[in-house]
Amino acid sequence: MTLSLGNVPIMGEAARDWLSQGQSGKVLAAVTHTTYLLTEDQELIWLATAECPKHRRCIQWPAALPRLAVGSTFTVRSRSVALESGINLDFSASHAWEAPALSVENVIKITQLPEKLLTVIESLLTKETPVGMGILIRPILEIAKKQVCSIGLQPENILTRSAWPIIERIARDCLIHDLPAVLQHAEALVGLGEGLTPSGDDFLGGLFFARVLLLCSYPQINYLGFSNLPEWIDAAQPRTNLISFALLKDNITGHALEPLNSLGLALMTNQPVECATSAASDLIQVGHSTGWSLLAGFLVGILLAFPDELCIAPS
Repeated sequence: MTLSLGNVPIMGEAARDWLSQGQSGKVLAAVTHTTYLLTEDQELIWLATAECPKHRRCIQWPAALPRLAVGSTFTVRSRSVALESGINLDFSASHAWEAPALSVENVIKITQLPEKLLTVIESLLTKETPVGMGILIRPILEIAKKQVCSIGLQPENILTRSAWPIIERIARDCLIHDLPAVLQHAEALVGLGEGLTPSGDDFLGGLFFARVLLLCSYPQINYLGFSNLPEWIDAAQPRTNLISFALLKDNITGHALEPLNSLGLALMTNQPVECATSAASDLIQVGHSTGWSLLAGFLVGILLAFPDELCIAPS
């Protein structure tokens, strides 16, 4: 029996493009609010509720779908996704969501970035308690304030404790603009953690997305090139799962979750600080700790724009 659930209201532009070509595939994974589909072309798409953040791969549905069996199939016919369970999702009239692009005309001066970033992060930390890699945000800020000695942080969480020495080195690498060292140390974070998106991948996703925005905003920065970045990420694929790898690779190429994209645009343009703070607040709501880990990585990535004379002065 086929059960038509009506029209898909919103779907990411990439998901719409791929499915419009006519695809078949299978259910790769299913969790409480999200079902991950893998097309025959090995592209990842997910079905999620409206509360989940928008993304170029995401199909948003007003309510949770019945749990779909992993390995069950789907087929696209006449701009409808026909699931093996009998559910039919019509996307012929859906709105294709695409992340707003950065307007270079509105980009703030690079000298304004440190103070604006510090204001956003400090405002957030006065109201929220970090989890995941977010626990490392305060010591990362201390590094930005030019403490030359090791902070010697010992977080209670085993995962965060093991990640901190690596992240500390990466943050210092960013401050001295040593990108080859960033890549070298980043290898140890790929796949580090549990779940569909390990915290190490989320952190790196935030970092590399920040780099993309810096490249777009400040073309005068001539040290942001990673000539071997495509080869690096492809070599990293076996160390993490397919879902996390797809998200990490998207972040590296400038395709982020909506709240991370909004934070980056608000921070780097003439939007008020309150807009960036609001976007950061939305970001940390993603997953249990995913948003915090993305934010921590994004903070470290922005350190790439901090020439020595522009680093935040110690308080």
